[in-house]
Amino acid sequence: MGKYLDRIHDGVLGPETYSAYLPHGIADWNPEIGGQTAQRVKAASDRIAGLAAKLPQHRSMAWCLNRSEGVASSDVEGISTTLRSLSLLESLRAERDLQRQERDKQALGAVRLTAHAVEVGRRTDGPVELADLCEMHRRLFDGAAVGFEPGRVRSDDIWVGPGGATPTEAWYVAPPAAHVGPLCEDLMRYVSASDLRQPLVKAAIAHLQFETIHPFPDGNGRVGRALIHCVLQRCWPESVTVPLSAAIAEHKQGYFQSLRPYQTYTGGRDSRIRDASGEAAVSFIADAANVACDYTEAVGQAIMDMHAKWRGLNLRPHSAAAAALDAMSTMPAATIGYLCDAADRNANSVRRGLRKLVGAGIVVETRDEDTGRRVFEVPELLEVVDHRQRLLRRCWEEHRAGVGRTPAELVAEWRLDISAGAE
Repeated sequence: MGKYLDRIHDGVLGPETYSAYLPHGIADWNPEIGGQTAQRVKAASDRIAGLAAKLPQHRSMAWCLNRSEGVASSDVEGISTTLRSLSLLESLRAERDLQRQERDKQALGAVRLTAHAVEVGRRTDGPVELADLCEMHRRLFDGAAVGFEPGRVRSDDIWVGPGGATPTEAWYVAPPAAHVGPLCEDLMRYVSASDLRQPLVKAAIAHLQFETIHPFPDGNGRVGRALIHCVLQRCWPESVTVPLSAAIAEHKQGYFQSLRPYQTYTGGRDSRIRDASGEAAVSFIADAANVACDYTEAVGQAIMDMHAKWRGLNLRPHSAAAAALDAMSTMPAATIGYLCDAADRNANSVRRGLRKLVGAGIVVETRDEDTGRRVFEVPELLEVVDHRQRLLRRCWEEHRAGVGRTPAELVAEWRLDISAGAE
């Protein structure tokens, strides 16, 4: 293994030869990494381990990070949407633009996928199995219109390349379908093993192997990034699920390039060159994890600022305004009907509460562009996902320059960018 296999494609002009890549297994692989990469890994690991103590404990924090990961992981695959649009998909309960709705269903599937991957990782009383991967894939596509059966590994060859490309034109051709099962079982042994491997290194290598196998007809990138969270939770139960995909989405080409050395390596199982090919992915994931921690701390600061403003309203604890605001902390774009159900209040009391919140500048009233229905939004919560690109670019720039800013400084500069219309 660690080699190419000749395959035949039935092309328009007749049979064409192409090569599919077959990697080594990784169950017993512990690649040696260099000193600089080891330092990056340690810095990111220390930050992830200490992050929970720095973040607000309100449920809107974990909810927002999960949505950030799902939206950004979809964006890596060219499926772009917003937290506002996802919230409207859930709260409007009405038909919207069909293309938008399909994108949103897949992005919402990525949200469910990440949450389930975290649950699987925290289930440490048994191994992670291929069935768990299949369930992650099923949850990703649940309710979406796709031309395959979600939750089943592929039975055909698959490749990565420009739209409409044949395998002879592809950038990468994954292992033939007959090898997928054994390679996945080997991957699951690696993920499930109780060992002394550094967790972030282990997560990066598991992700790298998964992307190399490409076991499903579609959705491999999103499931593979969710697998990172599964491995990290298995090693660090209850740690914060930092939105790695948000950092990756801002450097997609660097991310894809970090996978290529391993996906083109030919040679023996025990080789310094093979180790170096794995190290390329580990190094990128470590940098992305550091940037994701910067972003997470900034999101935490923005949410703490938001809740401080809410407390400043001195709302009566059991008032309709307080109940509506609590519901909107995990559904920041919603209709009156949704808020009546979520807050368990009648429409008149919810309207009165919303008028107070709009008058205080905490909530804004808008209209859904597809249905024309009245919608109420919490801009400060929507912005941390829907205007994340400028903040993440700043985080990447400062990480690479070795410059440290406090979360409060990052948020202040980012809000200036938003008000100036920068994106």
